[in-house]
Amino acid sequence: MSAPKKKKIIFVCTGNTCRSPMAEKLLDKALKAQKLGGFTVTSAGTAAKRGDTINPKSALVLQENGINVEMFKSKKITPALLRDAFAIVCMTEKHRDYLMDMRWSVLRKLGVEEIENNVYSFAELTGSDVLDPYGKDIECYRYVYALLATGMPMLIEKLHLREHAILPKKRGRRKKIENNDETNSTERKE
Repeated sequence: MSAPKKKKIIFVCTGNTCRSPMAEKLLDKALKAQKLGGFTVTSAGTAAKRGDTINPKSALVLQENGINVEMFKSKKITPALLRDAFAIVCMTEKHRDYLMDMRWSVLRKLGVEEIENNVYSFAELTGSDVLDPYGKDIECYRYVYALLATGMPMLIEKLHLREHAILPKKRGRRKKIENNDETNSTERKE
C-alpha cells in the first residue's frame, strides 16, 4: 500500500523573495509543531526570477526567530503548481484575483468541468493583506513576520488542515487483557 499523496499548500507573492518565503517557513513550522503531516508547503511568485535567494532582511527576521532558510530558491508560479495545489494562499487580493483567473484557464484547458475554488487571499483567511516590505527597513520585515505568524493558526483552521492532516501513527502500547480466569492474564500489542 503506497503512502497517500501529500497535499500542496502554496504561498504566492510577487517576487517570491520576501513575504511568501516567510509564510512558507512559518506554516511549515506550525504544522510540524502541531504534528499535522501530509502537507508540502512551498511558495512562488507571479513575477519571480527562478533561483533567486530569499531577501536578506526576510532571512534575518526568520533567523532571529530560529528558522533556517539556507536552501531557499525562488520560483515562478506555474500551471503545474496551480493544477496540483490543495490550497493557494496569496499575499494580497490582487494576487488572488490574478491567480484565480490563471488557475481557471489552466484547468479548463485540461478539460476540468467543475472547478472548486482553492485560491485565497491571506486577508480572506486572517483579516489582513500582507503588503510588500521590499525596499523598506528591517522593522517592516519584522512587522510582516508578526502578521504572518499571528495569522497561521487562523489559516490552519479556515483551510481545515487538521481534518486533512495525516496524523502520526501512535506507537504500539501494551494493554492488559483479562481472561475469565483472573490468574491468567495476557498482554498484547495494539
